[in-house]
Amino acid sequence: MSLNNKRKGLLLAAGVLFLFYLILLVSPYRALRQFRKDYYSLPILDRNGEELRVLPLENGLRRMYVPLRSVPDPVKKIIIDSEDRRFYFHPGFDPPALIRAVYQTLRFGRITSGGSTITMQLSRMISPRPPGIRGKFFEIWNALRIETRLSKQEILELYINHLPFGNNLEGLETASRYYFGKSTPELSPEEALVLMMIPRRPADFDPLINPQANLKAAGMTLPRLRVPVTDGTVSAAVRNVTESAPFEWVNRAPHFVLYTESLLNEQAFRSGNPVVTTLDLEKQSFLEGILALNVERSGEFRISNAAGLLIDNETGGILAYVGSVDFFDSDMSGQIDGVRIRRQPGSTLKPYLYAMALEHGFNTSTILPDIPISFGGSQIYVPENYNERFNGPVRFSVALGSSLNVPAVYLLERLGVENFRRKLLELGIRSLEKEEDLGVGLALGNAEVRLLELVRAFSVFTREGKLIPLTVFLTDSVSDGCQVFNRDTALVIRNILSDPLNRVLGFGREGILNTPFDAIFKTGTSNQFNNIWAFGSTTDLTCGVWMGNFSGETVIGRPGSSIPAGVVVSVLGKYTELPYFPPADTLVPVEICTLSGLKASPCCSHTITEFFIPESEPEICDWHNGSSVVYPAEYGKWLEASNQSGEVRTVLSEPVILSPVEGAVYYRDPTIPDDSQMINFEIIGSGYAELFLDNELLGQRELPSVLYIPLKQGFHELSCRQDSSFVTVRYFVR
Repeated sequence: MSLNNKRKGLLLAAGVLFLFYLILLVSPYRALRQFRKDYYSLPILDRNGEELRVLPLENGLRRMYVPLRSVPDPVKKIIIDSEDRRFYFHPGFDPPALIRAVYQTLRFGRITSGGSTITMQLSRMISPRPPGIRGKFFEIWNALRIETRLSKQEILELYINHLPFGNNLEGLETASRYYFGKSTPELSPEEALVLMMIPRRPADFDPLINPQANLKAAGMTLPRLRVPVTDGTVSAAVRNVTESAPFEWVNRAPHFVLYTESLLNEQAFRSGNPVVTTLDLEKQSFLEGILALNVERSGEFRISNAAGLLIDNETGGILAYVGSVDFFDSDMSGQIDGVRIRRQPGSTLKPYLYAMALEHGFNTSTILPDIPISFGGSQIYVPENYNERFNGPVRFSVALGSSLNVPAVYLLERLGVENFRRKLLELGIRSLEKEEDLGVGLALGNAEVRLLELVRAFSVFTREGKLIPLTVFLTDSVSDGCQVFNRDTALVIRNILSDPLNRVLGFGREGILNTPFDAIFKTGTSNQFNNIWAFGSTTDLTCGVWMGNFSGETVIGRPGSSIPAGVVVSVLGKYTELPYFPPADTLVPVEICTLSGLKASPCCSHTITEFFIPESEPEICDWHNGSSVVYPAEYGKWLEASNQSGEVRTVLSEPVILSPVEGAVYYRDPTIPDDSQMINFEIIGSGYAELFLDNELLGQRELPSVLYIPLKQGFHELSCRQDSSFVTVRYFVR
C-alpha cells in the first residue's frame, strides 16, 4: 500500500473515530444528568460533631456520600484492583477483559466473569440494561457516553457512592458504617476488600449472613491486588463483622431532626455533606431527662406528656428541642411534636400586652383596676384571678408580676384586640395570622400558639427589645434581628418579671422562681388546666416548657405551673453562663407610693422604688391626705365590699368615660348570638347627665353609671353631656 493510501486510511479512521466521539458526546443522556442529581442521606450532627441521625431516603434507603479525596489510596487500589485493574487506561470498556469473559463462559459452560468495567457497572446503576448480548452492547454504549462526559475521578466517585450493598444500603460510606462502625477514611485495605465482595452478590456475600462465602470470594480476588493483603488479615476483618453487636442507626433528638429536615433544601440533599446543627447533645439529654422525670412524678394530675425548648439568646440557635417525653411511645402519641403544635397559652401573652401598654401612655406604676368589671356583652364576662379574689387598685408592675386577669383584660380593651394581635404577629407569633374574632379573651390566652413561637418572643425582654430568627444550622453569621419594642420598654418588663416582690400578691413570698441568678419568668395555664406553661430567660438563654396531654384530656386538680417552672429553673440554673443582667442604666429610679403608684409624698406610709422610662415619671401622690386615703370613684364598690378603710373621691369637675376608650376596636364573636354581644358604657362623676349613642339620646342617668350598648358594626360615638361639659369617645366594631 502506498504512503498516500496509508495516510488516507489513517485520516479516514481518525475521522470516523472523531465522528463516533461526537455522536457519543451529543447523544442525549438525560438519565446520567438525573443520576448526578441523586439525593444522599444526610448525617445530622450536633454542634460538637455528635451524630444525631443519618436521614434515610425513600423506602428507608441510606446512601451516604464520601468525596473521593477522603478515600485512602490503599482503599482506592483495592476497589480498582478487585473490579477493574485497567480502569485508568480504557475508554469505558476493556476488550481483554471481555475476551477473557467470553473464553471462560465457553470453556466452563457458565458465566464466571462478566468482564464489566467500573464504568460499565456504573452505567447499569444509571440505566438498568436488558438481558443478553443486546444488553451488554447497551451497557458498553452507555459506558462510552459516560467517559466522554466525566473524568475518571468523577466516575470513580459516583461509583463508590452508589454501589449497592443490600440491606437498603448504597455507597461505600454507608456500608463502612453499617458493617465496621467507622467512616471510609478509617477503613483498612482488608476491610475494603470484604466490603467490595458484597455488591457482586449482596444476598450471598453478606459477611453477616455468609461470612465464609465472602471470605472465599475475597480469597479468589487476592492475586489481582497490588496492596499487601493476606488471607489471615481478611479473615480477621470478617471476624470483626460477625463478632460485633448488631448495628443500629442512631436516632437522637428525633423531633429536632425532623424539624431540621423540614428546613433543608434540595441542594443540601444533593451535596450529601453532613449538616452541623446548633443542638447541644448534653443540654438535649438533660432536658429530655428532667421532662420525663417530672411527667412521671405528675401522674396523679393526669399529666402524660411535655415539650421543651432551649435557645441561645445571642445567636437564636436552638440548643435543646424536646417534642415529647418519648418519641417512640405511640400510646401517648409520642410522635406529635409539642414544640410546634398549637395550644392555648393561658397568661403567657401578658408580658407583650404590658410592653405594648408602656408604649401607649402607661408607666411602671400606673394603677390598674382589679375589681369586678364586665366585658364582652350582656352575658357578663367578669375575669377572675388565679387566687380567686379582687385586689382593688393594683400597680402596673404588680398586676403583671402576679399575673392578675382583670387588669390584663382592662388593658387589652383600651389598647384594642386587633392592635395587640398585630403586635403578636410582629413578635413572630404567626399562629394568629388567620385569627380575627378573638375578643378580649386574648389577654388570657384564648387563641392557640406554638411553644416555638413563644420561646422566641420571650427572649426579646432579655435582648433589649430585639427579636431574632431562630436557627438550627451552626454558622458564624448572627442576625441583628428587628426592634419590636423600645430598649427601655424591654428593660422595664425585664425589671418587673425578675423582681420576686411583684409576684407576692398572686403567688406568695416563697416560690421556685426566687432564683440566685437573674432571670425573668412567666407562667400560664389554659382553661381546665389542660395546658401548663412556664418560660424563663437569662442574659444568654431562654427556655420554655409545656406540660399536659396531647389528647386534650383535662388535668386532674390544679397542679399549677410550678411543675414546668421547676424544669425551666433547673435548666437555666445549670447552663446559664451569664447569671446577672446588665444594668438598666437608662431607666429613672423614683420613690413611689405603693398604693397610688404616684410619686411619694410625706403623707404616704408605704413606699418603694420603681424604675421608669424617662419622661414617664408620675405626679405627686394625691390619694393620701394626712391620715386618710381617698380612692378614685371607680373603686367605691370594691372599697365597700373589701372592708378597707378609706374614702371615695365622688366629686369630679366633669364626667369621665372609663369605657370604651378612644379609638377602641371591637370584634364580634361568631359563636355568640348578635343580640347578646354588648359593650359596657361606663361613666364616673356625680349628679345627673344625658347619655348619647351616635347623637341619639339614650336617657338621663345619675353618675356614676354603666350601660350596655349593642355591638353593631361600624364607627360609633358615645357621649355624655352635663351642664356645659360634653365628653365623647369613638370606637369601631368589625
